[in-house]
Amino acid sequence: MEKTRLERFCDLAEKATLNITMALCAVMLVVAWMHVTRRYAFNSALTWSEEFLRFSIVWYALLSASILHKRNGHLGITIFREMMPAKLQKIIQRIVIYLATLTVAVVTISGIVLVIGTREQITPALGISMAVPYAAIPVSFFLMTVYGILHIVRDLKGLPALSQNQAELKE
Repeated sequence: MEKTRLERFCDLAEKATLNITMALCAVMLVVAWMHVTRRYAFNSALTWSEEFLRFSIVWYALLSASILHKRNGHLGITIFREMMPAKLQKIIQRIVIYLATLTVAVVTISGIVLVIGTREQITPALGISMAVPYAAIPVSFFLMTVYGILHIVRDLKGLPALSQNQAELKE
């Protein structure tokens, strides 16, 4: 079956996000190693590394969460749902998809407001706008919103939900 534009966009966004998170992880590893080496071997720590690592881990975690959202790899308490009849389980599953998409869309908008409100603040060590680290919120949650829309479209078409295994098989 031919993929829709939305599916192709989501696959491309997921691959780009995965590449960015891998690169960010490598950079964080190098910076952390430099920080520890400078502090303990030369008794002269980097002044910016802790702040950089703090902001980077936020970006890394939120971008990784968006990948999990696309693959339906997020945590869920299924014990109660599994105790219910099959028909009710499907209804609850659909409700969760719609509520999750609505929630991440609201967080996206709130994140944009937060970024706009903090663009004048400057970080002490890096000297960058606080909007840069806070931008992780609207960027990641926007991706989650788009992936949620993909899940809704698949649900409306009667297609099975994407799972982590299906996403890996498509690569």
